[in-house]
Amino acid sequence: VGVIAIKAVGSMGAEAVAAVGTGQRMVWVFQALVMAVMTGTTALVARAVGSKNMVEAAHITRLALGVSLLVSLLTSLIIVLFAEQMISIFGLDPGTQELAVTYLSISIMFIPFMTFGMVIGASLRAAGDVKTPMYIGIFTNIIAIYLLLGLVNGQYGMPKLGIVGAALAMGISFTAGTAIQLYLWLTHKLVIPLGERGSFTKIRFNQLLTVSYPAGIESFVFQFGMLSFFWVVAMYGTEEIAAYNIGVNILMLSFILGNGFSVAAATLSGQFLGASNPAAAYKSGYQAAGMTMLAMSLSGLLLAFFAEPIAWFFIQDEEVVKYAVIFVWIFAMSQPFMALEFSLGSTLRGAGDTRSPLVITIIGLLLIRVPLAFLLYYLEMPVQWIFATLIIDYMVKGTLLILRYRSRRWMKVLKTST
Repeated sequence: VGVIAIKAVGSMGAEAVAAVGTGQRMVWVFQALVMAVMTGTTALVARAVGSKNMVEAAHITRLALGVSLLVSLLTSLIIVLFAEQMISIFGLDPGTQELAVTYLSISIMFIPFMTFGMVIGASLRAAGDVKTPMYIGIFTNIIAIYLLLGLVNGQYGMPKLGIVGAALAMGISFTAGTAIQLYLWLTHKLVIPLGERGSFTKIRFNQLLTVSYPAGIESFVFQFGMLSFFWVVAMYGTEEIAAYNIGVNILMLSFILGNGFSVAAATLSGQFLGASNPAAAYKSGYQAAGMTMLAMSLSGLLLAFFAEPIAWFFIQDEEVVKYAVIFVWIFAMSQPFMALEFSLGSTLRGAGDTRSPLVITIIGLLLIRVPLAFLLYYLEMPVQWIFATLIIDYMVKGTLLILRYRSRRWMKVLKTST
């Protein structure tokens, strides 16, 4: 969907592409807390399912929904009040900034609805049901593509709304997907039971908090680091930031493959440990790492070879295409190391070890990539040098994840839910 979104607004020029990318980046920042709740949900539900306790899985899901709804409402209110000030930190030109504020202000209104779908989806995957979220995701994407093409450019008899249409299309489609998930859950058609009253207990909340708060800090650290990196790229100009957004979307296929293995790795480690089988949990992590590295490396290389025609598909701007191709090749080189973060990092989180990924993210992103990017900008190096810092970041994080994984201490962090 992100690919189609960039393509849809690409006809409006580099300003529109940069604006959508900037708006999306700010939404991701404030989704960090919700992502943290999802991490806790995955770990605790997987443990409960592994120990054959579906009632506990239902309680965790209900608790996570309540917490995530409260978090999403608070963060949405903050963004609505301060959207313009937040976007202004990137130093975009006036036209791009206005478009970015518009996109962000509309998109954030749908976050509370999307949150429900994200948490239920995490719970289903942790229980081993990956098909239901997949089918709903396919439906959501079809609706999103239809609305993007219609509302952005005025096709299919719809009004031509430009950036406003892009934000509405994404929000409406994901809200529709959430509505389907809620209907299936409330009518007892999902593997996770609806459950009864009694989910909101102090012990259960403390369990969720114990796993989620380090993941929340990690998410904020990651998003702060990415915002800082994004800011450095934005200082080079609109073309460079548009190229960065296009490059990320070109490599989205590789990220999707990595995310699939990530979900499997977290689910298996949690379920095996819940079933008191640490040997199988350890083996599953290595298997996930090997398959993820192969899949992401091959897909990244393939996308890099075709980066130029794909970039031209997005936008007819020679300068933007040039930088996008450079970025894709650099990012493709980092895919084997990035795969370790997807696989081993998720294995640790699925086991309840959310602290070590936090420390590793701080080291790789905040202490290495971002300072190095600022230094290179200060030295007036070309933007491709800024792009190249992410290779060092992922190499360091991959190495540290391997060391943590081999220690086996992550298997003893969280006690089995009862």
